[in-house]
Amino acid sequence: MLETVCDIFKEGYSRGWISARDGNASVRWHDRDHFWVTPSGVRKQFLQPEMFKKIKLVEGVYGQPPSLITSMEEAEYTAISSNLKPSGEIPLHFGIQKKIYNDEVRVAIHMHPTYTVAAMYKGINLQTLVDEFPELGRYTSVAPVVPEVEPISQELADETLKRLEVCDKTGLIKYDIVGIDRHGVVAVDTSPWRAFEHIERLEHICKIVLAA
Repeated sequence: MLETVCDIFKEGYSRGWISARDGNASVRWHDRDHFWVTPSGVRKQFLQPEMFKKIKLVEGVYGQPPSLITSMEEAEYTAISSNLKPSGEIPLHFGIQKKIYNDEVRVAIHMHPTYTVAAMYKGINLQTLVDEFPELGRYTSVAPVVPEVEPISQELADETLKRLEVCDKTGLIKYDIVGIDRHGVVAVDTSPWRAFEHIERLEHICKIVLAA
């Protein structure tokens, strides 16, 4: 799975959706007490599985239910990863991965697809494109756009999770992809390529709209 995420970033870089050190991703299996997140500052076209950071989910503290995930801590993985820092968007990935339902693998991909970012900058409502282009809505549910917020901040995480409608109790997520104004998108699904296809589909539609 981590190898596939690496392939995703090579493909995203080749399409110009990220510059060398941009973008991030996380992966979690429902029966694991940890998730994996891409490291910060690494050239994504050369990303390797051994570079991922292993993030342990820490359950309840005194006075709270033991099943409640309250925090996270870095866990040892490889010698290479120990010298790297997790993505600056770790608050976002923690919010997406801390609670998932049974039998699920959850992959979150964050990239900066050119035409999608351009469409948001121009004021196009990404969510209503579903009504105009049925092939988008048939396979991909688009959340309301996150307004311009500071990158790698808790505010960005909170606003993105709110619009994706991530349920803290059930772990369910309503939407497949959300745009962040002047920044990029976050796509969530059960495999890296499925998440990638949400980005690809929305980017294709935005390119059509901007060319019209």
